[in-house]
Amino acid sequence: MEIIPVIDVMGKKVVHARAGIRSQYQPLQSVLTNSCEPLQVITDILAWHPFSTVYIADLDAILDQKMNTMLYQQLEQQFPTVQFWLDAGVKSKASWNDISDYNNITPVIGSETVVDISWLVDQKVQQSSILSLDFQQDKFLGQQQLFNQVELWTENVITMNLDRVGVQSGPDFELLSAISNKSKQCRIIAAGGIRDQQDLMDLQQRGIEQVLVASALHNGRIDKHWLA
Repeated sequence: MEIIPVIDVMGKKVVHARAGIRSQYQPLQSVLTNSCEPLQVITDILAWHPFSTVYIADLDAILDQKMNTMLYQQLEQQFPTVQFWLDAGVKSKASWNDISDYNNITPVIGSETVVDISWLVDQKVQQSSILSLDFQQDKFLGQQQLFNQVELWTENVITMNLDRVGVQSGPDFELLSAISNKSKQCRIIAAGGIRDQQDLMDLQQRGIEQVLVASALHNGRIDKHWLA
């Protein structure tokens, strides 16, 4: 199983995401780093374990369409061997183009922000992007057409339950199963609620091979020796 650490950036600082209530996010507190500066946090996480992929949510871009292009350039320059999955609030093909040309950045297309979905059928988009199906309060965040038409989904699909992010409530196995049954062709990536190594093992037994994790890394509940 591949563990993909999550970095949530808001106000150019790394924050602790909790239940999708972004107005209440607080600065990161972590056993892995003493910093809230994105580049230093990434450096410290990679020093703890050489992750090959890191997920970054640029919350200023998601909420206010303010892309931190300087950060994206720094990621490309300072961590050329790391693949970054970047959610920068993509709304359209134009905003996707703004982040698709970085050598080591894979655009994440969040269902909660994307407006025009017709371009998702493009083969290049399908192969070089990751769709995030976002849910909150038992509702799909986004256009119902996107949820219904699995032919618009990318090869890799994040299933994100925002209610479970950072609250130690466990993965939403029911939702993961529903999305997996809806499209057998897509690789499902779990996100939200992972508490510890037992949750990881339970997900693996259900066929999940990639998981986005933040809190369980930062609070020390996942041992680095388990990742080796």
